[in-house]
Amino acid sequence: MGLTRRKDSYYVEFPVFDDGKTFSLARGIPGAKLKRWKVNSLNKALAKQQEALIMTDLMKGIVKSDQVQGPMTFKALTEAYLALPRVMVQSSYERKQRWVELRFLPTFGANRLITAITPESIEAYYQSRRKEVTLATANRELAAIKHIFSWACGTAKKFALTRPYLDRNPARAVWKEAEDNVRDEILEPAQFEELQAHAAAYLAPINLVAYATGMRWGEIVNLTWDKVDLKGGFIRLRGSDTKSGEGRLIPLDVFPGLRERFRELHKTRALHEPHVFLHGGKPVRSLKGAFTAACKGAGITNFRFHDFRHTAITNMRRAGIDLLTIMQISGHKTTVCFTRYNSFRESDLKAAACKSNTYLTLAHEKVSEQVRKGEGNLFASA
Repeated sequence: MGLTRRKDSYYVEFPVFDDGKTFSLARGIPGAKLKRWKVNSLNKALAKQQEALIMTDLMKGIVKSDQVQGPMTFKALTEAYLALPRVMVQSSYERKQRWVELRFLPTFGANRLITAITPESIEAYYQSRRKEVTLATANRELAAIKHIFSWACGTAKKFALTRPYLDRNPARAVWKEAEDNVRDEILEPAQFEELQAHAAAYLAPINLVAYATGMRWGEIVNLTWDKVDLKGGFIRLRGSDTKSGEGRLIPLDVFPGLRERFRELHKTRALHEPHVFLHGGKPVRSLKGAFTAACKGAGITNFRFHDFRHTAITNMRRAGIDLLTIMQISGHKTTVCFTRYNSFRESDLKAAACKSNTYLTLAHEKVSEQVRKGEGNLFASA
């Protein structure tokens, strides 16, 4: 503790305790650390005055910790957010970049402090977009804004932030309007075979993985060989690979020939490239044109790549796999969301009716047999 003269200035040191918010004077306290301040003067008298002022502020507990972030501009926040590795691998990354550049920065102001952005300004943006684009698009943009600020507050648990930039999320109070966007499109086996017959060579194995496992688009195109366990028969996703932030196991034997298809891809893989699915020697980043062409060639309409997720979950349910196991494979955390991906057809209902018919027929035959034999109380438990 005391003054130290150097070429450029006097410096003052005090033992302090840092609680993450403020420094406090900590003479004789175990765990205290020395904190140095530059007083910007070579005049010893002035330096002593500064020393006294700093000590007084430390005793009052009003000196901010170095861990407290200073004011941040909205542009700086969006740049930090878009630089996150987990954001950069999202399938919506390029779309988010466009929204930030063309929508968010011009609206909220690139140099505006994030502490000055209010719920009212976000609500006004959302309402203006509702008049310009579809409800789904407006809701996706609002979700992106919410996630940016959620990360800034340190509340986006999947994206660890040790020092929050904000105390509150101004977008939290802005509610999106409900969408009637539940889709019920699935591919029956014959349709899938027809689709594969018209799919480009690099597209076919991607389609197969989506159809068989229900993996999300981003999980598939970002899949690397270190996550494919051919011997054990699993795709082993880590928390950083999934939307939920939780790792999961996906069995390769969920579909005949799927493990063998991965073996074929492994034999012809590019040794310099860790990604499983390549096109022209580079990781696949877009399928829109190829997938649309394959659907058109197969005569399939109103089917999106994400509908493979509906298809896989429906097929697992038809196969008799229990709900919890399907949710483990698909990565759903709640049954509410899961049920949106479980599609029913007339054939499913007929199969259920046949099962019910068989059960009740046998049950009533048993009752009739008991009556014929004159056995006791028919209502006694079996």
